[in-house]
Amino acid sequence: MSETLLIHYNIEQPQQATWSLCNETGELTGKIITCSLDEISEHAGNQNVVVLLNSQCLHINQVKLPTQNIQKMLKAIPYAIEEFIADDIENFHFVIAKNKNSELTSVVGIEKSTLQTINQVFQKANINVEKIIPDALCLAADENQWVCLNYLNNTYLQTNTQYGIVLPKEILQYTLTNKLADDSLQTPDKILFFSEHENNNVFDSIPFEEIVGDNEIEKLSVVYNTHPLVVFCGQYKQAFSLNLLQHSFKPKRQSSGYLRHWKLAASLAVVWLFLNLGLTGFKHSQIKNENLVTQAKIEKIYKKSFPQSKRIINPRVQMEQKLKELKSGVGNNNNGLIYLLTESFGTLGSSKKNITVQSLTFRNNRMDIGLDSNNLQSIETLNKNLNANQNITSEITSSSSEKDKVKGNIRIEGRS
Repeated sequence: MSETLLIHYNIEQPQQATWSLCNETGELTGKIITCSLDEISEHAGNQNVVVLLNSQCLHINQVKLPTQNIQKMLKAIPYAIEEFIADDIENFHFVIAKNKNSELTSVVGIEKSTLQTINQVFQKANINVEKIIPDALCLAADENQWVCLNYLNNTYLQTNTQYGIVLPKEILQYTLTNKLADDSLQTPDKILFFSEHENNNVFDSIPFEEIVGDNEIEKLSVVYNTHPLVVFCGQYKQAFSLNLLQHSFKPKRQSSGYLRHWKLAASLAVVWLFLNLGLTGFKHSQIKNENLVTQAKIEKIYKKSFPQSKRIINPRVQMEQKLKELKSGVGNNNNGLIYLLTESFGTLGSSKKNITVQSLTFRNNRMDIGLDSNNLQSIETLNKNLNANQNITSEITSSSSEKDKVKGNIRIEGRS
């Protein structure tokens, strides 16, 4: 199974980027490396290359349009968002995607000259880019969950699968307050806060209870390692519908340009093709007979492998289905962060009366959760309930008593 080379790119540092390899399930399979584009090209090879573009150079919006025709929608977009863009709207390249959960259409815009420069930089480095997508749309947000991620001096805020922004961390509180007060947005059930450092979490300074007001919203803090690419990799495919390499920027297949010099050879090839039609018909008859023999052998093997099967219609397809059924029983070895969160949330949520989640750290396919409780028994019960899940294992790695509270730490891993 081929891997994808993910590149996190910022136009303010045009000759370098951060990259890693990612498998089909959204897990990084190598180290996260920051280096020059020339060095990255040495590892690109035949890999699919997807660029996660820093969204500070993008305009991301959602608008309601009076038509469903794609061509008419593209023509209407400049007029619909002209008031939001200070620069000349004619200089912008737009891509759109229909939001399945609302009447809104998602829009991403970028200055044409900026996108042209990005393409030229990667082409000069001999890196064939398949897609360029906004990094602000690569978080795990959906209709019921918002995501904030702090990186360097900026904060990402994603409120659904197709809308996200990058803003200075100083105005996050103001932005969250306004978003939660917006009647056109669905209030989330929880907000995930991803931060770079466990002991210096910028989100701890935000008065969360004051921001959410009377809304019952769960807060979950997660510490990621090294670079947000470890978070982006799990959800980057959801941004494919807003790939910037569309329309006039759609990659063109590289052609040698020599075909016009071979018109005579092509004509002779057509003549040769017609002369060989008779031979082809004869070979087709032979292949048909061989196919019947092969089909009989397949049916014989199928009967031998699955003697209990009585009805045989298409033995090859039935054999594939049986093999898929056998493979499905192998188990799930997924140890990704989103997987562990999904498997654990139900159990953690049912214990929230007695236990408070204080921290969550993910390293080396392990998730460590810091807890506060009134008694040790509650933490041991939670650990027992987590171990009842057949997809994960749990253990109490530490516990201590402080006055009226018991602090504990539980480590969760996927079962092998």
